[in-house]
Amino acid sequence: MDDITTFEMLPDEMILLVSQYLRCGEVLYSFFNLNSRLNSTIADICHHVNISDVTYKQFDFIVSQIVPQIGFSIRSLVLNGKLESTTSNKVDSLFYNAKLSLIFPQLYRLSLVNFDDTQLDLFLDKITDLPDLVKLDFINLRENHGEGSLGKILAANKDRLKSVSFDSDSIGFTFNRAIYDEMFCYPNIKELTVNLKIGKLVRVIFQLVPHINRFHINCDPLSYLGISTSPNISPLVHLKDFQMNTIHISWSFNENS
Repeated sequence: MDDITTFEMLPDEMILLVSQYLRCGEVLYSFFNLNSRLNSTIADICHHVNISDVTYKQFDFIVSQIVPQIGFSIRSLVLNGKLESTTSNKVDSLFYNAKLSLIFPQLYRLSLVNFDDTQLDLFLDKITDLPDLVKLDFINLRENHGEGSLGKILAANKDRLKSVSFDSDSIGFTFNRAIYDEMFCYPNIKELTVNLKIGKLVRVIFQLVPHINRFHINCDPLSYLGISTSPNISPLVHLKDFQMNTIHISWSFNENS
């Protein structure tokens, strides 16, 4: 009788090759905890977990059964708000009721996909005391967020964040004099990519992030843009990379507003 070869008998290299054709969530859902050898083989995948593109059933199982076991080793995590809104109370209790710093003590980067107002507000309140979390990314941030949302995001994790980014599909934040006067300075932010409806206050927004190294702004096409060389603006001595993207708008660094 011919010997039967099972998946678990394959060498690590072949298992990893197969894993390249699967999403991260599919690998965790299919292979994690089958045996100690497979757990060791997919250890690197457990460090960088993306569960934004799995089925509802897979998401519920991974978050409730697997994440509590591997959370201590996760360095980067991608979550999908649309999946969270349809899952069980058990999942909600993990992300919204549990202390995230105890579940993800080594988390370095967090990416939130398709989050709405309510989810974002609740989640920001939970992002505290994560000692290694310095990067926060938003993909397709939905709906119109409150005027103070940008400031709350920049100050998340008790001012430990260094990099915050919003993709071009995310909503734009309104930015005017009244909002600016209510916001604080965020010297912790070194990199920022953001969509803004900024009116005539391009020049003063830089005061919010005095230690910025990399600053990319996507401007609302209906906004008026003007950057003044006002002596009241502190020089951005740390700025090395600046981009401003606009559509069908002319603007000048020498324009006074």
